[in-house]
Amino acid sequence: MIKNKRGITLPDGSETDNYSQEYQRYCEALNLSKKPLYKRQEWLDKLQDKDRVEQLKYWLRLIWGR
Repeated sequence: MIKNKRGITLPDGSETDNYSQEYQRYCEALNLSKKPLYKRQEWLDKLQDKDRVEQLKYWLRLIWGR
């Protein structure tokens, strides 16, 4: 399988690629942002990785403009 790595500029202006952890966290947050509040809370409560939770919160705040 051939990877088609592409450069990506995230909404905060950072440069990365479509296989990076940063991009994956942004996409995960974008998906979470469309879920009801109780679903977001359930998902974040299940996560054990505090860094991941903080990254998701960062992107959610940016997505919602807060």
